[in-house]
Amino acid sequence: MSIVAAKVAISGIKTLAIHHFGPDALPLEKQEKTGVAGHDPIEWTRSVLLTKKRELFLPPTYFFGSIKEGGRHVKKGRGSIMYDIAATLQIEDDMIKLCRDGEPIVLPEEPDVFDAYSVPSDELPSSYVERIGVKNPSTKARNIRYRVAVKPGWEMTFTILWDVTIVARTQMQQALNAAGQLVGIADGRGSIGYGRYVIQSFDIQD
Repeated sequence: MSIVAAKVAISGIKTLAIHHFGPDALPLEKQEKTGVAGHDPIEWTRSVLLTKKRELFLPPTYFFGSIKEGGRHVKKGRGSIMYDIAATLQIEDDMIKLCRDGEPIVLPEEPDVFDAYSVPSDELPSSYVERIGVKNPSTKARNIRYRVAVKPGWEMTFTILWDVTIVARTQMQQALNAAGQLVGIADGRGSIGYGRYVIQSFDIQD
């Protein structure tokens, strides 16, 4: 095996929405109800990812999935390199913080709430709660979703490891580019094109 590492820096060109399905989404014990079915204004408090300093972050699994799906668009013979990436890719970071201008993005204790598409992105704060209508795939009913969002211009840096005898350097870079342009990251990426990004740097570590 020939393992290499690369430090990757990305910049978001679309809104990033966080709706993480963690243990708080299905608590073991009954809790006080908030809101009504399909419309809970504090839903975001159970799905956001925050450090103790209220810095927003994403887990490494999000990027593993994004890059793997990006590999679907890099051809290898009659197929793609998606399964090769899944076999060898590792994300070295435990958590990947969202930043702007090099500083972590902090979610206020009481973030502002905005309806999706109601305010131009350049007038939005760095982080806020987005209220948006979604369709329940099971019942086809319309629900109101509240999720933490970050306006375009967000930045993230992380380190990847992989075996270059399985996936070449150029192929991995192509997969990253495809992941940013065609796949995205976090919530809403498949339905409304959220979480898209561009690769700012791809530095192989010596």
